Amino acid sequence: MAMSIINLDKIFHPKTIAVIGASERKGSVGDALMHNLVERGFSGEIYTIHQHQKKIWGKSVYSKIGELKAPVDMAILATPIGSAPQLVKECAAAGVGGAVIISAGGKEIGEEGRKIETAIKKAADASGLRIIGPNCVGIISRQTKLNASFAHQMPLPGKMAFISQSGAICTAILDLSLKENIGFSYFVSLGDMLDVDFGDMIDYLGGERDVSSI
Repeated sequence: MAMSIINLDKIFHPKTIAVIGASERKGSVGDALMHNLVERGFSGEIYTIHQHQKKIWGKSVYSKIGELKAPVDMAILATPIGSAPQLVKECAAAGVGGAVIISAGGKEIGEEGRKIETAIKKAADASGLRIIGPNCVGIISRQTKLNASFAHQMPLPGKMAFISQSGAICTAILDLSLKENIGFSYFVSLGDMLDVDFGDMIDYLGGERDVSSI
């Protein structure tokens, strides 16, 4: 297997997901993520991680990913970006396969953000943990009924995959595709491309049975 697609299966076909920064607060990214995972039909296990809550979306809450006894395929981070290096370090130590970092405030804000991204990369290095983001809308994998994003809807069934650096373009194309009755199998918002980039995604999606064009 090419290094570029190592562990990407854990992100796009996960059996277990941990949402770090999960929430029930209306209007929050953590709540939108939970709504999309629970209500859009993802059939795998969803764990919620939060320092101060006891129950979120009817699920028991863990204060750290290291408290989970089960292996986790993918973690979604919806916390302030300053906490991401430590959280990624904990994910790597727990053997998590991949992380989607929604948090904004990386290199797009300048030198301070660039330092945080370098620290995130260092925390993941050598562990095999793959990262999409930071500063992204998330991912949608229709085949697994996985909406790990804060986009409000699932695409219609189809065999096209859509990849964009920009989350705004992802959501605009998704909205348009629903109006025009065009189906997609994957939507991927890459954000700052700290790790996973266009090349990785083309390598990976090019081998997926439900993708005929990207």
